[in-house]
Amino acid sequence: MRIKKFDRIEPDERKSLMVQGVIRSLIADGYAGLSVRKITKEANVSQGLVNHHFGSINALIIYAYQSVSEQFMAQIEDRLQACDGDASAQLDAFFRTHFDIESFDQNLLKPWLVFWSLIRDSEGMADAYETANGRIEVILKALLNEIKQDENLQDTNVSLATQGLMALLDGLWVRQCLAPQHISLHNSLSVCRNWVKGFKAGLYT
Repeated sequence: MRIKKFDRIEPDERKSLMVQGVIRSLIADGYAGLSVRKITKEANVSQGLVNHHFGSINALIIYAYQSVSEQFMAQIEDRLQACDGDASAQLDAFFRTHFDIESFDQNLLKPWLVFWSLIRDSEGMADAYETANGRIEVILKALLNEIKQDENLQDTNVSLATQGLMALLDGLWVRQCLAPQHISLHNSLSVCRNWVKGFKAGLYT
């Protein structure tokens, strides 16, 4: 049902509705879904609210990306806090959250791919990506440093290993976006676990 103009909606709720509108538009139409008309139609709000709250559609897209990134990071942090094992166990918990079969929504892969495609041409998206990835990098680097100490890997280059692992994770996500029929989430998890075995065997010494 269409929301009437006199119905009062709090600003945060309006923003949430528009973020949901962005996601649904991208799921339905991919890159072509990046239009004020389509997004506001999906969000069931007036087109003027985009400029009112964000100033431009680009700012709304950046906000939507930040919102879904924050939700993903919250899941990661909750899973890590719930894990009382060593660094290896915590890293495995990270992987299991990243490729969580039970909560993984195949439809969300398309929006992620569209978001990533905008990074090179949008300074705001690039900054948002660096912020989100920076948080992941801090987590992974800390865990790998702990594993390095636990396994006595004195000559291991943890910085390089962290970048390699992040590239692997990004690559598996893109593979899921483009050709999910060729690699399952279970196999993606196995790939990451095998990477850890290589790391412990001195892959980055």
